Amino acid sequence: MITPFELPYQEQTLLVYAHIVKRQEVFRIAFPDGRQPLILTRAVAAEAFGFWTSIPEGRQEEAEVVGRILDEHFKNTN
Repeated sequence: MITPFELPYQEQTLLVYAHIVKRQEVFRIAFPDGRQPLILTRAVAAEAFGFWTSIPEGRQEEAEVVGRILDEHFKNTN
């Protein structure tokens, strides 16, 4: 497991845990407001573009929003 890190989100601070599962990077997002953790990963559609998705399905809107924040974090730290 990679060292957890924090991300700002809607006046809160999310705690992000990154894991590798069968060569796929998966993120577990802990919300300070007691909401269930969000598990997300980058998926590739048939058209060969990547997008963030929740595991299991059902929290796609949150996955896209938090995924964009993750993208910005990685763009600014690499």
